[in-house]
This record gives sequence, structure tokens and C-alpha cells, in this order.
Amino acid sequence: MSDMINNILIVEDDVVFCKMLTRFLIKNGYSVSDAQSAKGAYSLLEGASFDLAILDYRLPDESGIAILKRIKTKDPETKVILITRFSNDEVAEEARQAGADAFVSKPIDPKELMLQIKTM
Repeated sequence: MSDMINNILIVEDDVVFCKMLTRFLIKNGYSVSDAQSAKGAYSLLEGASFDLAILDYRLPDESGIAILKRIKTKDPETKVILITRFSNDEVAEEARQAGADAFVSKPIDPKELMLQIKTM
């Protein structure tokens, strides 16, 4: 586990995938909070700081980019991985410009994600 990353926020509207990813990261020693919407994410962000946020690009109430911008405004040191099923160069560039540290396409290989986290 990275010395820098201990506390992770996951924002993913696919409940099954979100819970699977949460369990996987907890099993690997991380403290994880999760939300299925931007509204839920903002509630969690009010009460806690996170070392890493894993954000879905498309959410029912707001984009992952909007959450990313709010996170970076609150704490520029927070690392952000944006995940999406709708990967293209335009989305990746938008994510980079908003401050994403990494961009991962779905379906996500948990081992690949773990490598991303460990190298942050």
C-alpha cells in the first residue's frame, strides 16, 4: 500500500461494481467510503478528507468532472482517478485539464487499478 494513500473515496452509480471495488480495496488495507451519486459524494467530502478519489465520469446527477473540480478546489493534493465506460481522447483530455491524475477505462482490472494507486 502506498504510504501516501490510505483513505479512498469511490463515487460510482453501478452499486454492484461500487461495492465490489470497495471490498477489494478494503481487503488490500485501504479505508474506503463510497457514494452512488454526486450528492452523496459531496456529503462525504464535507466531513472528511481523502487521499484518493475514484470517480465515475457519468453519474445520474452530475459528471465526475464536476466532482473532480470541487475536490481539487478543496484539496489540490487529493489524487483523482476518473473511470468511464465511454472512453475517448476528448473525455481523457477534459479529465486531464480538470486535474485528474489518471484516467481508466471500464471494465476495470482490479490488479491494474491497484498498480495505478501504488504508483501515485
